Formats: sequence, structure tokens, C-alpha cells
Amino acid sequence: MKHVLFVLCVTLGAGGCAVIDMPASDDANPSWVDERLARAGDRREAPPVVPVTSLPQSEAGAMDAATQRLLDERAAMQAEAVRREEENRRGDASDFVSDGQARTQPPQQ
Repeated sequence: MKHVLFVLCVTLGAGGCAVIDMPASDDANPSWVDERLARAGDRREAPPVVPVTSLPQSEAGAMDAATQRLLDERAAMQAEAVRREEENRRGDASDFVSDGQARTQPPQQ
């Protein structure tokens, strides 16, 4: 089994080295990249200030109301999840024993 693993590793390593084509040092960019850079020409710069676009007041208010409604629904869902978790949580062994002792009557002799 060890020989098979060794032969497999050597075969994969040699195959991997044979597949990888090392780039030549003079191939910095393919020819299409150089052509595209030469055609670009104008070298536009980014604007110094990004214009502020604002929403109409009614649309902004509607978006705020929708966001608040979603946050309220999320809070209600989280509260429900916590309530269910508390409801399904089982006590530890001492709670079980003390509850059983309180309900069980000792034998009468």
C-alpha cells in the first residue's frame, strides 16, 4: 500500500509540473491588453465630488416606516424564539428529583 501511495504522489507531482507552463519574463501583458490600453487614450479621472442624490420626503418616510416594521417583526420573532426556548428548556437533575420527591408519598408502614 505504501508503494502505491508513493508512486501515485510521484506521478501526480510529475504530471503537475509538466502541465504548468511558466510564463516568459517578456510576456508582461497579452497583446490584446496592450492594444486596449493604447486605445483608451483619454485616461479619464474620477470626479472630485460625488453628487448627493436624495429621495423625496414621502419616499424616504415610506422606506423608514417599512424598515421600522421589519425591525419590529424581527424583534417579535426573536422574542417568540426565546419564549419557546425557555418553554422547552428542561431543568437539571436536582429539579427533577425534588419535583419527584414532592409528588411521591413515602410508603406507609
